[in-house]
Amino acid sequence: MKRQILFLCTCTGLELMTAIGVTAYLVYLGHVSLALISAIVFAKVIVFHFVIDIYDRFQSKKRLHSYNTLKA
Repeated sequence: MKRQILFLCTCTGLELMTAIGVTAYLVYLGHVSLALISAIVFAKVIVFHFVIDIYDRFQSKKRLHSYNTLKA
């Protein structure tokens, strides 16, 4: 539960909430084409952050494994 709550405070979490809010508001106003453009732009940024996060986790595990191997 703590991990999910902390996710909401990260850059990706804030971008996700902003994307949902902006896109929903544009749909509410009747600007469907702008909402679609907004969703596409936000999706690219959010996917980029998820990829970077996964890559960073992979690298930290790799460094930890390398450190443990050298220590033993």
